[in-house]
Amino acid sequence: MHLSVEVGKAANEHETAPRRNAKVKDAAATRPLGSNATTVYDYFLECVKKGGKRNAIGWRETVEVHEETKKVTKKVDGKNEQVDKTWSYFELGPYQYNSYDEMEQVMHTYGKGLVAMGLRPGNTERLHIFAATSHKWMKTFLAAQSQAIPVVTAYDTLGEKGLIHSMVQTETKAVFTDNALLQRLVNPVKSAKELQYIIHADVLDPSDKRNGGKFYKEAQAALDKIREARPDLKILSMDDVIQMGKDSDSSIEIHRPKPEDLSCIMYTSGSTGDPKGVVLKHSNIVAGLGGISVVIGRETVNGADRVIAFLPLAHIFELAFELISFYWGATLGYANVRTLSDVSVRKCSGDIKEFKPTVMVGVAAVWESIRKGIMGQVEKLPSLSQKIFWTAYYMKLKMKRFHVPGGDTLGNIIFKKIRQATGGCLKLTLNGGGPISRDTQEFITTLICPMLLGYGLTETMAGGTILSPSHFDYQVQGDLNGAVTVKLVDVDELGYFAKNNQGEILIKGDGVTPEYYKNDKETSSAFNEDGWFQTGDIGEWTHKGQLRIIDRKKNLVKTMNGEYIALEKLESVYRSNGLVQNICVYADQSKVKPVAVVVPNEGPVGNLAVEQGLIKSPDDVRDVIHDKKLRRAVLNELLKTGKSQGLTGIEFLQGVAMFDEEWTPQNGFVTSAQKLQRKKILQAVKDQVDEVYADQ
Repeated sequence: MHLSVEVGKAANEHETAPRRNAKVKDAAATRPLGSNATTVYDYFLECVKKGGKRNAIGWRETVEVHEETKKVTKKVDGKNEQVDKTWSYFELGPYQYNSYDEMEQVMHTYGKGLVAMGLRPGNTERLHIFAATSHKWMKTFLAAQSQAIPVVTAYDTLGEKGLIHSMVQTETKAVFTDNALLQRLVNPVKSAKELQYIIHADVLDPSDKRNGGKFYKEAQAALDKIREARPDLKILSMDDVIQMGKDSDSSIEIHRPKPEDLSCIMYTSGSTGDPKGVVLKHSNIVAGLGGISVVIGRETVNGADRVIAFLPLAHIFELAFELISFYWGATLGYANVRTLSDVSVRKCSGDIKEFKPTVMVGVAAVWESIRKGIMGQVEKLPSLSQKIFWTAYYMKLKMKRFHVPGGDTLGNIIFKKIRQATGGCLKLTLNGGGPISRDTQEFITTLICPMLLGYGLTETMAGGTILSPSHFDYQVQGDLNGAVTVKLVDVDELGYFAKNNQGEILIKGDGVTPEYYKNDKETSSAFNEDGWFQTGDIGEWTHKGQLRIIDRKKNLVKTMNGEYIALEKLESVYRSNGLVQNICVYADQSKVKPVAVVVPNEGPVGNLAVEQGLIKSPDDVRDVIHDKKLRRAVLNELLKTGKSQGLTGIEFLQGVAMFDEEWTPQNGFVTSAQKLQRKKILQAVKDQVDEVYADQ
């Protein structure tokens, strides 16, 4: 187990000895390698000094929104009906950039503007960021750090109740938000009595005719409602605040934070009841970044690299990797999950083709979508071309597995067009935020570039594991983050024992949160009596000393026969089937086996419906999407996938219910991080799920 080392003895027979990355065996990292920073502000200044005139961040502006209306079939009161549905497609301009030097200027000027606006510097008043991922989100975050103003983050898809909770609990003084989200603040501002300022991302311009003038009209209407509800609020654009910083540049000084100062309160998604605010001090964030640098340093990613950024910045995984990109000296290219590919834009290239990233960080849903898109294109090829493709695929797979040279050269020739669809320059991809099937990891690795896995939590500043490119392996979450010490403890009821190198993952380190904000009850239950953070995830030490995630306590459901089913594990397996766009597995505790709610991948499912004799054209698939014969055919294909990936017994699905629409953050069926909103999904198809169980 040479990739991690024991740093003490096991406290008792019910836990493993604590382990640490072998590179930091004497002491866990407290800052990035080669850095002297102890705060986020000082850390970014060091990055600026190294980055200089190189591009730090890039973004695209929206030129226009094109709407297209199509007829779709939808089930209404048990009957299929033709209804109109409108899709919006974005037309975007080219990437424009700020250098590292320019980012420093923006950080300082904007930070001074926040103080000139009325926020007190020095760890006393909170700035809430309620916005989608963008260069303006990051600029706002850094500006606040330069004045020691703690930031509160919340997903732009957080429910109104959760948003109000985060604003009231933190006594938020100011909110930064997107123009498109202003409407979502109308009610929260009534409850957030301490709120004094709203900063909206874009200037409101009556002459803005994009999307038929909706950008301006809808934002202005929302502001009118906010002013009616709270006429005392001071409302400014981001540009207004920056101008205030320029006007008062000499009279306002930088307020440097201290390591023990609060940097961020990050509200976690998916919590039961009110969201929990994870406290992250400057020292926590800097240590977490140091842990990443131990595993992926500048020898792997550097100033020549381009990192595409589109996951929610209110998620610790994305915030950590955007911040560490500055340490690498790379260029961040901001994108949107809706405009990544050419399919979802008009009169321009999608973000990936336009930016040509070398590094891409994503979640399982993104990688599954890319895989299925490639599969769909392959299936359209003539049979001979398909045969050549799959022969080359399996040949490269075997050559890499047995370390036979020439595999990459073969891939560069045969799979060139596929790589061009992802910009043609990717050298590393990273999956985080949840499990992914081996099939998909293998597929992306073989056709495009190595897919690394990562594991971490908001509470550990994303610290847990990262798979090092030099230690690559499949279905291993990877090397220990250099800032953490980890041990495994028995979980008797689930049959995981430390003597077998398995157990619940417990983490310590300078990156770990000290507490949940104003929540002693949750804090005391999250940490054991010795101060170890209890993750609720089940891990296993590999023979190399890496960590593999094998279960999650919170998503384990005990079925009628007393056996446990791991919902996320099953979803990662069944989601890899080409018929599935997305999937939610549900296990009724009074039943033996689970069922699945499936968002169909309409092309392949349409072809299956034709094979079943239900329709003549795949385009008519929505007419039969709930047909029992089709659902049975989909189930049979999913069971084949389950069997091929080693599922057994109660892990096989009992039946399938089909969902009428895609799950998006906009309709609330997934979070911005693409995590399932299980309760809402199941509420929407309760009758279908009951029917599936009743049919068996």
